[in-house]
Amino acid sequence: MSLRVNPEYEKLLPKMSDEEIAELKASIQAEGQHYPIVANEDLEILDGHHRFKACEELGIEPDFEVRKFENKLLEKKFVIEANLRRRHLNKFQLVELGVPLLEIEKELAKKRQAKGGKMGRNIQLGLAPDDAKPAFKKSKATAAVAKKVGVSTRTFERGKKILEKASEEDKQKLREGKTSIAQVYREVVAPERAAEQKAPVAAETLISDARKEQNKMELSTILKKLLEKELFCPVCGHAMLECSKCHKTLQDMLKQKAEDKTSQSTSRLS
Repeated sequence: MSLRVNPEYEKLLPKMSDEEIAELKASIQAEGQHYPIVANEDLEILDGHHRFKACEELGIEPDFEVRKFENKLLEKKFVIEANLRRRHLNKFQLVELGVPLLEIEKELAKKRQAKGGKMGRNIQLGLAPDDAKPAFKKSKATAAVAKKVGVSTRTFERGKKILEKASEEDKQKLREGKTSIAQVYREVVAPERAAEQKAPVAAETLISDARKEQNKMELSTILKKLLEKELFCPVCGHAMLECSKCHKTLQDMLKQKAEDKTSQSTSRLS
């Protein structure tokens, strides 16, 4: 029997530097393994990927133990949490482990919720005791996972956004401790979020302008019809908006106004 590496699990883990690997190899060669490698029933490594690599390079048969899990979600959760306990990681590396852990917690919560729903039906049908309660309890998953990995909820949420938006170069700098989550967030994520928030306002303005233009056109059409006497009373036939005393129409009044202006201009010139 031989241990195997599961690429999915290996990908979850922060990589050790060459210096750290060299120190681990020297420690194992001098003192042996302090902790056995943990594998599942298929002999896939769950905890101890770097110890396994060090033993391989040293030509040493590694010590290991097998653990069983109820399902793959709990197995994957163990892989992440084992590395949270054993490794010295910076905040961004903790967030990187926390994000898949958050997805696992959500899936486990769904399973508990489904189990709770089934229990509720059984209580109603008399197939379970009245005091039986669903295992699922509502909680803020993000806050719970942030606490578990050892960062604030705000830092976790910012790190999660950086994983979605930032370049691989920026992420690598964070892993190496060459920059901070706060700095990358300010430089990469914050400007993009500000632009996204402005976008709906701009769209509303465009809609408003379009409505104003449509309103102008409709008003112009109405005025044109009034001027051309196309709008009239359906009972007596009189043109709409004519003077009730002299019965001048809107067109007549505008024409009179234009004549008055011309007369005033001629008087000033003379």
